[in-house]
Amino acid sequence: MHLNRSAKARLAAALVAGGACIPLLAQQPPAKPPTAARPAPAAATAPAAPASAARGFGAARGPLLTRDELRVCFSQEDELKKRLEGQDAARGPLEQEKKSIADEQALMRTERAKIDGAELAAAVTAFTERSKAFAERRARWDERVKAYNDAGRTATAEERDALNTERAALEKEHGALEAERQRLQGLQTARADAVQAFNVKVRALDVRVVEWNKRNNAYNDTNSVIEADRLAWSASCGNRRYREEDEIAIRSGK
Repeated sequence: MHLNRSAKARLAAALVAGGACIPLLAQQPPAKPPTAARPAPAAATAPAAPASAARGFGAARGPLLTRDELRVCFSQEDELKKRLEGQDAARGPLEQEKKSIADEQALMRTERAKIDGAELAAAVTAFTERSKAFAERRARWDERVKAYNDAGRTATAEERDALNTERAALEKEHGALEAERQRLQGLQTARADAVQAFNVKVRALDVRVVEWNKRNNAYNDTNSVIEADRLAWSASCGNRRYREEDEIAIRSGK
C-alpha cells in the first residue's frame, strides 16, 4: 500500500469561524497542503534488476533501494497513513463542536435582542413624562385649594365640588401611576437578572471558543508536520525503485 492522491487529500482544511458580538471562532481554517502527490503504485517499466524484477513507488526513476532502505520506506509510509487516519478522526469532532458553537451563538443573539432593554427604556420614559404631568396637575390643584380656603365664606359650593371632583381624578391617576411604577420596577429587576444570566452564558461560550481555537490550531499544526514528512518521504522514497523479491521478503516479515 502506498500514499496516493485520495490519502493526500485528507489533509484538507478543517473549520471556519463565525460570530458577531458573541465570542468568535477567530482562527483561520486548516491550511491546505500542496496538491502535488505521487501517483498510485504501478508496475515500473524500467529494465529488470539482476535476480528479480524491479518495481517502484509510482513512476519511480530513482536509484534502486536496498532491502533495508525499502524496509524504512515502507515503515515510514505506514506511519504516515496512520497519522492521516488520526487526522480524519480528529476532524469530525472539530466540525461538530464548531456547529454547536455557531448554533449557540445564534440562540444568544436572539436572547440578547429580547433583553436589550429598548422597550423597557421607552416605557420608563413614558412613565417619567406621565409622572411629571401628574405633579404639575397636582400643583395646580393645591393652588386652587389654597385659594378656596383663603376665600373663606366667599367660596362657592360650585368651587368646592369642582375641587372634590379634581381630587378624585388625581387620586385615581396616582393609583394608576403607582401600579405602573411597581410594574416597571419588576421588569427592571427581571431584566437585570436576565442580563446577568446572559453574561454567564457569554463567558462560558468564550471558554468553549478559546478551547476550540486551541484544538483547531493543533490540528493545523499537525497537518503541516504531516505534509512536511510526506514531502520528505517523497524525496527519499517516492521516486526510488526496489526489487520485487525484497518487497515480498519484507511483507512476509523477513
